[in-house]
Amino acid sequence: MVVVLVIGGLLGAFHGVWAWRTRLYPRGRRGWVLGVVDATWSLPNTVAGAVFLAYALARGNRVDPAFSRHRGTLGLRDGVIKGFATTIGPVQAGIAMGVDDHEAVHVFQARLFGPLYLPLVAANWVVATVLPYWLLYHDRAAAPIDGVPAYFRRGVYPHCWHEEWAYRRQGAPPS
Repeated sequence: MVVVLVIGGLLGAFHGVWAWRTRLYPRGRRGWVLGVVDATWSLPNTVAGAVFLAYALARGNRVDPAFSRHRGTLGLRDGVIKGFATTIGPVQAGIAMGVDDHEAVHVFQARLFGPLYLPLVAANWVVATVLPYWLLYHDRAAAPIDGVPAYFRRGVYPHCWHEEWAYRRQGAPPS
């Protein structure tokens, strides 16, 4: 239990330092609310985001303070997965890809669903992989499923609930 508390405290301090350095939470009521939500209801997502942030920084990525201050998300300049922006909790990797509104939906989802968000995302990935319900409405002409990589990139990935929601806000799924 002590080890968990120490690791959690270190991750919390790590997130706090970056939040302070970038002025992640704006002054006033909105910033206060976002900070409280990230530190309580959405804590599992914030911790996962802190681990993701540490990993990305260790690989040479850099935080963009102006983006972070403006968007309320710790923005990393480069993606971690080639060709994709990735958001975990309040951390977005890949800010110059033209998908910022899409990724902001994921930050909102994490804050809205709190501790349920990551398990819901994981469960939907499993269901969409094993029981491809999305084949009932998938546009096969625009995004053909012609192999295992396409099954995941054009099928499972864009049809999970959290991605469909974000694609309605900005952009189209990969083809």
